[in-house]
Amino acid sequence: MKHTRFLVFILTFFCALTTCIAQKKTIHVLPENAKIFYNGQEVGNGSYEIKFKRGDDFVVLRFEAPGYITRTVRLFRENPKKTILYELYQDEAEMNSMGAGEGVDIANKYFTVTCREGMSEDVVWKRLMNIAVLNFENVEIRDKAAGWIRTAWVPTTFAYQIVRTRMEIRLQFAGEGELVYQVKLSSEIADKDCGGSDQCFERYDRILRKYEGVITELQTTLGSNL
Repeated sequence: MKHTRFLVFILTFFCALTTCIAQKKTIHVLPENAKIFYNGQEVGNGSYEIKFKRGDDFVVLRFEAPGYITRTVRLFRENPKKTILYELYQDEAEMNSMGAGEGVDIANKYFTVTCREGMSEDVVWKRLMNIAVLNFENVEIRDKAAGWIRTAWVPTTFAYQIVRTRMEIRLQFAGEGELVYQVKLSSEIADKDCGGSDQCFERYDRILRKYEGVITELQTTLGSNL
């Protein structure tokens, strides 16, 4: 009997050292309606008890909630806390932009601008350049012969995100006496902590509301078919 108890003690001690016994941690997320994903699987909202499996040094958690920035974290077994609170940050980029849900679906897509009848190419070019300079300041490409304008990226920085936007305009071949252009507002987003390098940015299918004026100007100064 003594030998059996001693063996149980040794095995228990060995399992503790080699993490045979799974640890449990309780996580809470704000806002409370945030969805919790545990190693890719949705497991609940607001709170969840994590039970580490044998051999797991960490688990991957993702939290999502409408109006907040999605957050992905690694929770390590060795974390001494038994209860951990995660807080999501408001999605300022979304709050200050518009997309297909708001009736605007032009981000990263070409749309057509058909100039009013009787407008000369010189007048149209000057107005297009004026719109580009007033809204984007720096113009990287201005090729009048090819009818091509492309602005530099303009970054807009929020507390935790960076959204950058640029405009490209290309002359489209049309009927005689008709001036038609293809316009694209490109939009990309990155985490602010990433440092703003090109590798950090990814396509963002929303346009910042500050660029609504660009669309309005194209409609009022040229006459457009969006």
